[in-house]
Amino acid sequence: MSFPQAVTHSTTLKEAFKSYLSGTGRGISGAVAVWAALSTPVVLAGATLSVDAARIYNVDAELQAAADALSRAGAAELDQRGDSISRASGAILNLLSHDQKFAKGAAEIEIETITYFDEIPTNDYEDIPASNRTNSAGEARYVEVSIKPRDVATIFPSSLMQKITDTTLSAKAVAGMDQVVCGTAPVFICNPLEGESTSIYEAMETKSFRRTQIKFKTPNNVSDPHGAGNFGWLDPFGGNSGASKLSDAVAIDISPACFSQAQGVVTRTGNIASMRFGLNTRFDLYEGSFKSKKSDPRYAPAQNVVKGYANSKKGNSCSQAPSSEALALPRDDCFTTGECSSRIGSGEWDFSTYMEVNHPGFTRITIEGVTYRRGYQGKFSPATPPSRYQMYRWEIDNDCVPGSETYGNNAVTAEEGLPQCHTSGPSTTVKDRRIITAAVLNCGEIEANSPKGMFKRKDPLPVETFVKVFLTEPMGKGQDNIIYGEIVGPVVKGKDSEANETVAVRR
Repeated sequence: MSFPQAVTHSTTLKEAFKSYLSGTGRGISGAVAVWAALSTPVVLAGATLSVDAARIYNVDAELQAAADALSRAGAAELDQRGDSISRASGAILNLLSHDQKFAKGAAEIEIETITYFDEIPTNDYEDIPASNRTNSAGEARYVEVSIKPRDVATIFPSSLMQKITDTTLSAKAVAGMDQVVCGTAPVFICNPLEGESTSIYEAMETKSFRRTQIKFKTPNNVSDPHGAGNFGWLDPFGGNSGASKLSDAVAIDISPACFSQAQGVVTRTGNIASMRFGLNTRFDLYEGSFKSKKSDPRYAPAQNVVKGYANSKKGNSCSQAPSSEALALPRDDCFTTGECSSRIGSGEWDFSTYMEVNHPGFTRITIEGVTYRRGYQGKFSPATPPSRYQMYRWEIDNDCVPGSETYGNNAVTAEEGLPQCHTSGPSTTVKDRRIITAAVLNCGEIEANSPKGMFKRKDPLPVETFVKVFLTEPMGKGQDNIIYGEIVGPVVKGKDSEANETVAVRR
């Protein structure tokens, strides 16, 4: 009599099934059934948990991806302009739509909160203080988007493992925009409105500020503190910014320099006499080492170089000098009379005389939607003038640059406002060479945090923003190494070639 072969500890499942199917192991069928009955729930539970884990992972990834994308969309609008927060909120709420597939309820992912911050801690593990929250368009640099929590629908029986299957997920992300400018002159200005109730962002949106002339000057001594109205040079070359290299970066049409708001800027110590030669190439003036550049198109001047100069030598278009028979864009009245209480002017300048000298015969002119009419004693009304930059642009856009090339024998001014010295004429690579992009520093705050003075510091200094400054006249020499200009507005991506903003999720 034969007996079925006993199943030992060394018998594998494969061997057992083989024995059973061959007829020699029929007696073990019950053992296999018991084994299958016991193992099947475990195998199914493991498979179910794997499916649930995948569903949880997918929902978490979808919620976080939505938070990241929405915060980036909002941060892209945080350019400190007056409507930046409303544009950022609109981008978050309206421009993007995200769905999830495995959580309970509706497929659409919903936003719980949108919060704006002026600063965030460097370390991700630190909570953002409530004091850093802001609703000011000029201060908001970061946005946090929180997604409404979602419950995940699981397959695994909740009665067996309640804590695992009761899964609620949420997500949030903080993104910020780094304002980067490239191809611009290495210049900084001290915030003329630091500490004022009106921020520079709010001011730039008003016509009154945009026509206000500012007298930017370097301190008389390096050790003197910097404040509103001061300016200076930046070091974009890692400590290798010699005078000739720096003045070339100021003169050339597209500078090799790039500056980042997030990374800060390093200043270049001292007054550099040759810098005026570089800056003044924009006015068709070629002096010092730049005499050799008047045939190089990279150093070509602006389209309109009116500056109150006339040729001092007949037949020599490069022998230009200030002339009483020519009139530059006038300074603010209080600078002319010496009555300005600070380096910030009044915004009032002699528009009527400028029109009389440079645009004879005009009885009416429309600039920025305002029509000015010549009246009694040649005075134009309304009395409030346009900005000098808008006057300058009107001359270019209407082919009315002052001088005999425009007005022939009717010209009153002895100046020729179109470029005469540079052999190739005005620049064709840069839209407006009399605009420079400047980093704005809160010099008062920096000085307060610099016991040895701002210019003793070699570390990057924080940048408030970048602005466009219109040069109203050439830079003088010695004690007259002054930049007279108007702040015409912020640097805007998509509008200004220098703007290279980058948006990144910070946490």
